[in-house]
Amino acid sequence: MSSLAASVPRPSEDDDAGFPGEATAVDCRAELVLVCGLGSLGQACLSRLLSFDVPLAGLDLQPPSWLDPTLRKRLGAGLLQGDMRQPGDLQRAGLHQARAVLLLSSDGSVNVEAALQCRLLNPGATIVLRSSSRQASLGALLEARLPGLAVVDPALLATGAISGALRPGEAAASFEADGQLYHLVEGPRQDPRWQRPVQHPDQAGGGGSDLLLTPGSFHPLGVAPTAAGQRAEAVAGVTALPRRLLAPLARRSRAQWLAVGALALLLVIGPQLFSHPGSWRQGMFVTLALLKGEYVDPVNVLLDGGAGLAEASGWLITGTLLYSLVGTLLTSALVAVLLERLLRDRLVRRRPARLRRGLRPVLLVEGSDLARGVAHALQRQKLPVVRVQRGEDWEDQEAGTPIYESVDAALTALRGSRVSAVGLLSPDLLANLEAALALQRRWPEARLAVLAHALAAAPRLGELLGGVTVISAVDLAADALVATAFGERVEGVVGIGGHHLLLVRYRIAPGDTLLGRTIARLEHGYGVTAVSLRRRGSATVIELPACDLVVATGDAVLVLATLKGLRRIERGEAVPPAWRLRLRVPDGIEGEARFECQQCLARWLGCALGETTGLLARSEVLTPLLDREPAERLHAELRRLGIFSQLEGQLPGQLERQP
Repeated sequence: MSSLAASVPRPSEDDDAGFPGEATAVDCRAELVLVCGLGSLGQACLSRLLSFDVPLAGLDLQPPSWLDPTLRKRLGAGLLQGDMRQPGDLQRAGLHQARAVLLLSSDGSVNVEAALQCRLLNPGATIVLRSSSRQASLGALLEARLPGLAVVDPALLATGAISGALRPGEAAASFEADGQLYHLVEGPRQDPRWQRPVQHPDQAGGGGSDLLLTPGSFHPLGVAPTAAGQRAEAVAGVTALPRRLLAPLARRSRAQWLAVGALALLLVIGPQLFSHPGSWRQGMFVTLALLKGEYVDPVNVLLDGGAGLAEASGWLITGTLLYSLVGTLLTSALVAVLLERLLRDRLVRRRPARLRRGLRPVLLVEGSDLARGVAHALQRQKLPVVRVQRGEDWEDQEAGTPIYESVDAALTALRGSRVSAVGLLSPDLLANLEAALALQRRWPEARLAVLAHALAAAPRLGELLGGVTVISAVDLAADALVATAFGERVEGVVGIGGHHLLLVRYRIAPGDTLLGRTIARLEHGYGVTAVSLRRRGSATVIELPACDLVVATGDAVLVLATLKGLRRIERGEAVPPAWRLRLRVPDGIEGEARFECQQCLARWLGCALGETTGLLARSEVLTPLLDREPAERLHAELRRLGIFSQLEGQLPGQLERQP
């Protein structure tokens, strides 16, 4: 029985009330986690916290409508009715003994008021505040001013997950970190340097899964492009440059070309007509002044000093009048265009820009602020985006995102185009599903992502529909909020195969669980995947750090992990290494070969060079236990040096050997 179940009294089976009773106070226990706001998001967080084996308490202004009836029974007297902004209610809920407080009201202002009260009553607790995109600036200021306060925007987390699911290509999922795009792909590992097996806590100590993490700067399968391929791409880019520069000219109409030609002809003829012999500057000045719509000043320049208009020739009067009339028309047209642009931007909705043929855009239906964030994330990766949004303010069209009032209007504009992905982001799940199934018939090869705000069975629904990724915003936010409650800095959530992988950045402090451990020990011991490493005082980010690198104080490590893996790190519950090598050292290995062998052993065993002398002094020896990847790398290097080695792995109930 868990400590939670033992320490919280259970209500009777026939107790159907939202709260079990009028408890006066929660039993104060160390390590308490207090959840304020028990809507769908609060209940999702509570259900995840139950598996963490920590004391829990819940506080809400109204009796909640329980999505899982067993959850209320598990919590028992830990549920209280009250206002999270009131100090008395917070104290009754056990705030003074809480290690973490989750403020999850749908009203952001209520969460902010409650956060200030919580910080006054318990200066040492971690406070996790639910925020929205409209409160992003306030959240950043609060995080900077109040230590131990973390602001989490569920919409921002959903933005990363949805944009990752919509990116075209062979990758199962994608995400951005440290300005780099990463892909999760399935397939055999071909390049150990640029392909990292994604670890999972249930597979800790083993070889990871068939899912590979690879930087987006490489081929989708993680293989670096060849030099010949890079040269071919460079040549293709150079040859296509003139075509790209001339493309805007090709879209001009015949009438526009005729107008441009007539203006050029007037510019050529004017200086010849209005200049004295040997004075072309005068002719150019008069021509430009007339084409600007002026008349008196240019004519005065043409008349000789003292000569009147009565003495001017007929060709002069006629020519200057014609040029001045053309100039007046040009000036009027320019003013009309400028006024039309200004009035259209202020008073009239613009028509969406015409789509170029051959594009494979991503179509986003509804979603408002969420869709805007997804569009910006996709456009940073040079992916064209088309949106459907009723009542949109149309500001995004300045960023090159065509926006249509209805799906039918977008389909008309996309006629003849092949859409690469479709995101259905409306709050109405049924409307999303209906549109997804209809659009799947039109573009069967397109990726489909459907937003389900509070659907617990989202992954199974996606499997049932086939070819549709159903993303639950509540599940994404709940995983991130729970991880943040335990002091982790969550920078994103990646959804794949019905599971959520959290992007968490650890800053290594003295006494930290990860201090002094290699990347391989971190991955295989705790079931997480190292994405990047930034050394203390360095601006350089090491992508997919090598497995033998040691984590030091002040380093920042970005990992891809599940809640279970993060909990293992917090508790220090590492799976011990389970692999070793059986070596047979040939007689007579001396000199440079022996020294190179010692260097190899010292590197992968993590010991001093002199400590490897004993391993080479015997004809057959077993190395200390290693994690799988260092053992495989050491095995390959020793074989290259001509030393026989056999890889042995101790798996549950058996001994695995590999030649």
